[in-house]
Amino acid sequence: MNVSLVVFQGPSASGKSTLQALLGLPRIVTWTSRAPRAGELDGVDYHFAPRQTLERMKDAGDMLETSEYRGHLYGTSLASIEGTARGAGLRSIVLDASGARVARALLGERALLLGVAASRAECEARLLARGSDAAQIAARLAGYDEEIAALSGCDLIVRSGDGALERAGEIVQALRPLLGA
Repeated sequence: MNVSLVVFQGPSASGKSTLQALLGLPRIVTWTSRAPRAGELDGVDYHFAPRQTLERMKDAGDMLETSEYRGHLYGTSLASIEGTARGAGLRSIVLDASGARVARALLGERALLLGVAASRAECEARLLARGSDAAQIAARLAGYDEEIAALSGCDLIVRSGDGALERAGEIVQALRPLLGA
């Protein structure tokens, strides 16, 4: 298997970041216009930059994808994906469906698209446990049906809902030797 990027995709709160952490690969650091939270480090957790910088990057075609959440821009630079394409080593990233399609177009079969599925009720419960209010949950799950439908384009779909997150973690960890990690 000649994979250089593992892309986790799925609905909000499906378990993508949890499974990404369990895989234990270096992750591509994405960008945000929000201020760092306590304990977050620039270049480690995110690249923190003013909104105008991210907008300029987007307008210049330097971003793989961008999205807005709670008034802040988030995105992935094309340079980070191109670095992976040039052999910067095996990496992982969490992307939405459109970002995953672009990563596949850039990297071909070297991008392994790993879909993470959970029921709407499970995603809602996870968001509630994180302290999200009803409006935030509704906004985060507004694209749930589309994200679930987009999983059909993934190479592998792992179910992480309804108590299956531990099992999903075992499946993801079993991938490590196949990826050469």
